Amino acid sequence: LTEEEKMVYTEKAQKWNEKKRSRKTVKEVNAEKGTPFIVAKKICVFYLVITLLYRSFFFPLPAVVADIFFFLNIYSHGKLPSYCEQRFLPCEIGCVKYSLQDGIIADFHHFIDPEVPPRGFWYHCQAASDATHKIPISGFDLPRTCYAVVLRELLEFVQPTAGVRPRFYCRSNDAFRIIWCLNRMASITGFESHLELLAVEDLVIELYQKKYQKEPSKTWVCRELDVFLFDFSSNTRCKWHEENGILCCALASCKKIAYCISRSLANVYGVSLTAAHLPLQDAGYDESRNTKMVVLDAGHFQ
Repeated sequence: LTEEEKMVYTEKAQKWNEKKRSRKTVKEVNAEKGTPFIVAKKICVFYLVITLLYRSFFFPLPAVVADIFFFLNIYSHGKLPSYCEQRFLPCEIGCVKYSLQDGIIADFHHFIDPEVPPRGFWYHCQAASDATHKIPISGFDLPRTCYAVVLRELLEFVQPTAGVRPRFYCRSNDAFRIIWCLNRMASITGFESHLELLAVEDLVIELYQKKYQKEPSKTWVCRELDVFLFDFSSNTRCKWHEENGILCCALASCKKIAYCISRSLANVYGVSLTAAHLPLQDAGYDESRNTKMVVLDAGHFQ
């Protein structure tokens, strides 16, 4: 560099050093003046923590722990295009009655007698079934239940009180299919179900928020509900899916929601885990989420 160019950078360095020294001086003065305020702030934070602990210990939330939730799922023979009047063909329904206090209280399951697929979509529906729950459209060797019986027995399972609409929870990605299938069954049978379907992700956020007074991230909630830990647990799938080694089962999807909530929130509310909260062989699992790739069949990985 020439002497003139060096002088420009020398002046910049001097200004930078002076500015740095002035900032350091101001910081030291503020630190000396702010010491009492920092101490007071720490005392306030400590008092807030003690208050929250006192509330959680002496004023628990028995209503939340004892609240009854219903987890619902309905499987279909594929999803038909939007221009088809019949978007889904309900073929299996599963529901679980659950509370944080008692775990899974009861379960409900039926194979549904499906409607005939629209002309030209038989292969489409059967291929979608073969890729998921593997329930055949025709030639199924187990008895199936008609729409009217499914809705009637579902309401009997819920046992709603007078004037109170039963609330069901499902994964948000499944909500459109389940609502459509419920409305379809109700319209065909003339049955007024008045079922309210809510997102289970919002339920987890609400339970977490009531305990910690802060809202968890949606990413954390979805990660807790998406674990594959219970896919092969015993007494999770229906008998037919269990005997045939098929993972996709409407009843299993409901039970796995209950297992995930128990695993994440039961200890938070001071509830001891039992066989009703988690499968027996899974009750002693630690918090590790280490996974491995398992080849199930061609083109499908877990």
